[in-house]
Amino acid sequence: MSTKRFRGSVRWETRLSRDGRGTEMRPVPVSSPQTSGSIRRDMNGYTSNTDTRMTGSVKRQRGHNEHMNYTGMGKFNAYPDHMRMVRQRNSSMFHPPGYHHKNALTLITELGSESNAHGLAKIVTSSDTKRKVIWALMVIIGFTAATLQLSLLVRKYLLFQVVELSEIKDSMPVEFPAITVCNNDPFSVRKLRLLFEKPDDTELMQWLNFTQKFNFGAEHTPHLTSIRAFYENLGEEARSISHDLDDFLIHCRFNQEKCHISNFTTFFDGNYFNCFTFNGGEQGEKLLMHATGPQNGLSLILSLDNDEPPLGSYGVYNLESNILHSAGARVVVHAPNTMPSPVDHGLDIPPGYSSSIGLKANLHTRLSEPYGNCSTARLPGMDYANTFFSCLQVCKQRIIIEECKCKSSALPDGPFGKNVSFCGAIPNWKNILAGRGGYKPGDRVPVTSFACEDRKMKELSNDRAYETSCQCYQPCGETFYQKAVSLSYWPLEFYQLYALQLFYGSDIKQSFMHEAYTLLNELSNISGLMKERNDTRAEDIIKESLTLTEKEKGQRASNLIRQNLLRLNVYMEDLSVVEYRQLPAYGLADLFADIGGTLGLWMGISVLTIMELVELIIRLFFLLFNSETKPPNFQDEEQEYVASNGMLANHLHSGHGPGHHTGQGHDMNEKEFVDASGFDFKMHTETMA
Repeated sequence: MSTKRFRGSVRWETRLSRDGRGTEMRPVPVSSPQTSGSIRRDMNGYTSNTDTRMTGSVKRQRGHNEHMNYTGMGKFNAYPDHMRMVRQRNSSMFHPPGYHHKNALTLITELGSESNAHGLAKIVTSSDTKRKVIWALMVIIGFTAATLQLSLLVRKYLLFQVVELSEIKDSMPVEFPAITVCNNDPFSVRKLRLLFEKPDDTELMQWLNFTQKFNFGAEHTPHLTSIRAFYENLGEEARSISHDLDDFLIHCRFNQEKCHISNFTTFFDGNYFNCFTFNGGEQGEKLLMHATGPQNGLSLILSLDNDEPPLGSYGVYNLESNILHSAGARVVVHAPNTMPSPVDHGLDIPPGYSSSIGLKANLHTRLSEPYGNCSTARLPGMDYANTFFSCLQVCKQRIIIEECKCKSSALPDGPFGKNVSFCGAIPNWKNILAGRGGYKPGDRVPVTSFACEDRKMKELSNDRAYETSCQCYQPCGETFYQKAVSLSYWPLEFYQLYALQLFYGSDIKQSFMHEAYTLLNELSNISGLMKERNDTRAEDIIKESLTLTEKEKGQRASNLIRQNLLRLNVYMEDLSVVEYRQLPAYGLADLFADIGGTLGLWMGISVLTIMELVELIIRLFFLLFNSETKPPNFQDEEQEYVASNGMLANHLHSGHGPGHHTGQGHDMNEKEFVDASGFDFKMHTETMA
């Protein structure tokens, strides 16, 4: 009979089977089932029988171990050796083979040996010290180079530079621009004629007398005799002699349909007074163009009201003005909902010509923060969309108001100048004219406010440092229109009479053009009489029969038409839109791509390598809370093990081992015994000598 012993509590015996035909393996606790007596606990805490009698076979199996004292469970009572065996058995029983306690160094070593980063595994796994040092230096050099290059990449990204891409779009809808027209001569001669017919006590006549009687200095006199000074000192009366749209606009067509005065809005400018804007954006509906050419655009026929001035009345010519004292119209092409600037962005259209302005739309799209500082806000306190130029104009006005305590009539009021007087206004000028201001004719009247405005305007024109404090930004979306201007002689003398009939109709008698119409009509009647006589020399006879006075009348009629009428055609010559779009010069995707290339070049690091580092960080973070990094408590495991073996011994002592017949008709097989004991006999058995 051979014997095998289970670690700790049982041994296996090979015995004859009950039928005597073979052998069988049966587990027997170290405490022999033949022993009898009560179970007691010895000094080491192990249970044993009070009766330690054993069968001879058991004693023989113990052999040379007889000199050791066994407890009832087969444990050694010699504490040092016995507990060492117990701890060794427990260690192998409760932890898998190759188990070792993990700490931070262990985790880092594992990462180094398994990492895909170039060089780290060489450092960790190499057994040669020199090789370790060489690879460590190479890793340090690669890390340093990668760090320097990454810093340059991040710095390049944080510059947030942009590039501009131009693209021609054919299918993009084209919005027709706003068209603002002003008369180059702010005053209506017809209204001036009516004004001069009144007594000399009107404000206009008083102001003219005031500027002629008093001295303002050579540097300020041109301004005080200018159109702006009229408005600054006369206010609404000066505006009352400006042009009205009813007299200014004779005919209007847009996109082959007739347009009306209701399609225009009035804009006041300090240099041109009343100006009129078509498609200013107040209607809220965009005018989208689907065809090109003059027939599909805006066509205006304007009357400039440039009749001869009243006899003996002459205006003051200002040498410092480069925009006044001319006949024609000032035309501004700008985006809808934006403020026009006739002085800075206008075109002069002469009378007696048909002027055509062909347009091509350009769209500018800009980036906002962090790549740019474009703005989508409207002008503060105004009903216009923001543009960089208009914002600067409003800012100039604010600076002048802050420093001079007055405003300029050449700049928009903005939200700051509603209740502020003009710098060119002379307080109590009427009292000075009446002799109640302490000044006599010829005395110099101080104009300190205008001197401040004039000085400040020159400073702002010569130094753009003020733009920084203005905080004006380009709009994020802005439309510009390229312009191409062409002229043709208009109208031909052959069509002048019929043109007047069509333009004025029954109102021709109330118009200042009635004189020209009458003269042309008389000449037409003479020509008609000659044609009725079928005289082939009708034209020669007419010329010969006309007196010098009649010829002068004909020339007079032609001059009136040529000096007062003009035609303006504004249209889209190309429906394709050129879009200038800002793009990041070095975006986030570019940064990530370059970072990956840099790390791969110098260190062989990829995203998966970074995830390995993330895993290490997570494991180090849980190091303080993870029980696998703490040494096992063998004492607790030993107590649990002994307690379970005590229960097993009691079970075996009662005769319920594997293969034993219980008396209730049930044999406990090996599997049931394993389930009851919790141990695998095949994995934890060893051969006894």
